[in-house]
Amino acid sequence: MTVEDVKRSSRFLRGTLGEELAEGSDAFSPDSTSLLKFHGIYQDDRDQRRALTQKRQPLAYSCMVRTSVPGGVLSADQYLAMDALTDKVSNGTLRITTRQGIQFHFVTKGDLRSLVSTLNEHLVTTKGACGDVVRNVVACPAPLAGRAGQPLTVAAAQIAARFRPHTHAYYELWVEGDKAVSALEATPEGAVPAEPGPEESEPIYGDAYLPRKFKIGFAWPGDNCIDVYSQDVGVVPHEGGYVVLAGGGLGLAHAREDDTYARLATPFFWVPEDLLGATVEAIVTTQRDFGNREDRHRARLKYTIDDRGLDWFRAEVAGRVGQPLEAAPPLPAWDGSDEHLGWFEQADGRWCYGVHVDSGRVLDGDVRQRSALRELVERYLPEVRLTARQDVLLCGLDEGDRADVEAVLRAHDVALADQMRPLRRLAMACPALPTCGQALSEAERVMPDVLSSIEGPLDAEGLGDLPLQVNVTGCPNGCARPYTAELGIVGRTKTGYDVYVGGSPGGDRLAERVAVDVPLARLSEAVAPMLARYAAERQPGEGLGEFCHRVGAAEIGTLIPNLSKRRARS
Repeated sequence: MTVEDVKRSSRFLRGTLGEELAEGSDAFSPDSTSLLKFHGIYQDDRDQRRALTQKRQPLAYSCMVRTSVPGGVLSADQYLAMDALTDKVSNGTLRITTRQGIQFHFVTKGDLRSLVSTLNEHLVTTKGACGDVVRNVVACPAPLAGRAGQPLTVAAAQIAARFRPHTHAYYELWVEGDKAVSALEATPEGAVPAEPGPEESEPIYGDAYLPRKFKIGFAWPGDNCIDVYSQDVGVVPHEGGYVVLAGGGLGLAHAREDDTYARLATPFFWVPEDLLGATVEAIVTTQRDFGNREDRHRARLKYTIDDRGLDWFRAEVAGRVGQPLEAAPPLPAWDGSDEHLGWFEQADGRWCYGVHVDSGRVLDGDVRQRSALRELVERYLPEVRLTARQDVLLCGLDEGDRADVEAVLRAHDVALADQMRPLRRLAMACPALPTCGQALSEAERVMPDVLSSIEGPLDAEGLGDLPLQVNVTGCPNGCARPYTAELGIVGRTKTGYDVYVGGSPGGDRLAERVAVDVPLARLSEAVAPMLARYAAERQPGEGLGEFCHRVGAAEIGTLIPNLSKRRARS
């Protein structure tokens, strides 16, 4: 069956998941694997799959479980509960996502119900964290002084609640496990799933949900830490209401570069606060009804808008809202993508400390970051906020706590924010291999090598303190947002990467490709001539992204040696 067939016949995301959870096997069927995503679960382990296939041994399966945390806001209790769970059912690490959630990796099928039900006991859900629905709603999490009006995290939580799938299947399967098993009817042919009750419905999604995933993000004017232009719907407070952008998306397909592409969201409307929910719902249902369900490569809102036209989209959304909508006014200039690291004062006069987490992986290794965060959360019970740059904010600290917080971090060998080189503070990578089924190349695991290969040429040109955004992904889907970075590195083959340059620190300009299939081992050789040209010709205050955009991708491409048999298209 196609994915659309699986969704429509799933009885609101049940399928045969209850029956398969009761079995003794360690894997789910292909159709169930499609439905698991709606429950926040992916099944795969690429390392084991490759090794066992080569040995002709039965495959071993594990799962990734993703939480949905609107705006990245967690209580101390919720964070500590997740920290404890990773030792029980996962691999002893927590992985902060670029959408402000937390992922557990290497979870076995037999541990899924224990993990998900325990998360729900602490009011953390995985429902809708994946699948063809509105994904986790992101928002700038920094409670900075001077920001008037409702916090964006509150608005994000309200929108997230509006678009959470209604199906009871999630609770039957993961919280009330006996219900899922008892929902099988006995027939002469054996047990079959019972139909859901007559009250079951999805008023926004219908029985087929959306054509593909749908992303919503809230950004504070001038601070684009969540990359608002990369969202299907972006929301920015402005003059007593909100500017609503639509049609952003960064995924593309290497094999279909003629008709798949990254796109920045278009500012469409200004709406008053009381009309925001209805406007976003009108956009979501427009995509539900007109999005491409025949071709998943072109099933995102950006293609619906481009195929049907901006005017058609404006009229369709306004018609669904039931009244005319004002055109979006110009937004203030984007000052950059603040990583919110180090100390800053909150709006309530208390203090927040932002802790950088390499590639979002909270662990204890040479640096005992997981232990340090656990000790600080247990001692001070701060609100924990996750950023879309994969870092952690500890909020609600007293001024008198500041010295002790830094002492705890130093005792666990965690570098303080002001001790880190800007390159490493700003770097981002997706998990890629082995836990992502879409990955073509490494990302998180090679990120230290990538940064080292760039630091060498930077130091050679006297640019070691350059605040340079480097985003790395293991496939063209762009989860770590390489297409808006100053330097984006995108996996193409097992060892080869495409290089993009010229994105803006404020996230409002796309990068352009200047090299194709560069071997990772030769990345330093590839970027060195570009950095040398930048060092010689940059203007005062000009970053690398601005320089590459001014000079042009065609000219930058001539500086990069041909290290592959492939050549970038003009």
